[in-house]
Amino acid sequence: MDIVNVKAAPEMVGSLRLKDGIYPAYHMNKEHWVTIMLDTEFSSEELKSLIDDSYRLTW
Repeated sequence: MDIVNVKAAPEMVGSLRLKDGIYPAYHMNKEHWVTIMLDTEFSSEELKSLIDDSYRLTW
């Protein structure tokens, strides 16, 4: 099982969790972080966008 945790704006977390393969991040602040299962139907562009956003929020 391959996963990635990403930080998201709190107002986006709720809508992200409605998608298949996205869950509250384990051992992270559930208001800001989500876990994405990498074996789901996410496009590479969508995943890259979420990772880029996460980087900006944590840097």
